[in-house]
Amino acid sequence: MAENGLGKAIETTGWLTGLPITVVGTALNVAQGVSDAAVVASATKTGAGFTLSPDEARSLLDRAKRLRENVAKMQPDAQALARLTPPSPDPGSAGFNQQAVTTFSTGRDSLDAMLRYVTELIGRLEKALGIVSESDGQAAVDVKAVGNSEQGKGLLG
Repeated sequence: MAENGLGKAIETTGWLTGLPITVVGTALNVAQGVSDAAVVASATKTGAGFTLSPDEARSLLDRAKRLRENVAKMQPDAQALARLTPPSPDPGSAGFNQQAVTTFSTGRDSLDAMLRYVTELIGRLEKALGIVSESDGQAAVDVKAVGNSEQGKGLLG
């Protein structure tokens, strides 16, 4: 469950389902005219979940992004290990290789799951902090389009 304004929850699916992340003191709350006390009261009313200060949320977001980068760096090696072939067709090599590939495939699957989990956590933290990456991406496209056009070259042009 995620907060969608004061006291309104929307259902999402994933490992954080039913665990809203609320950040006290965000600009979004101030813009909506909601006090920190009202945000905390709303968060506790919904039951289980996380209530964080902006600093705690940013710190957790930074750590989650580093973890996502580290997991992404490990994935190519995990993929390669899951595709190992035996050095020779003899039964001993083939049997050992089968056991190793099974183990490495489980590790690869664990990394994939961890990447999904941390990506969802990052998205939920960014939403709780009022960070909207889709609009940021669109703003970058708009700025680039204006920069490439002949009009609006700035104050001097």
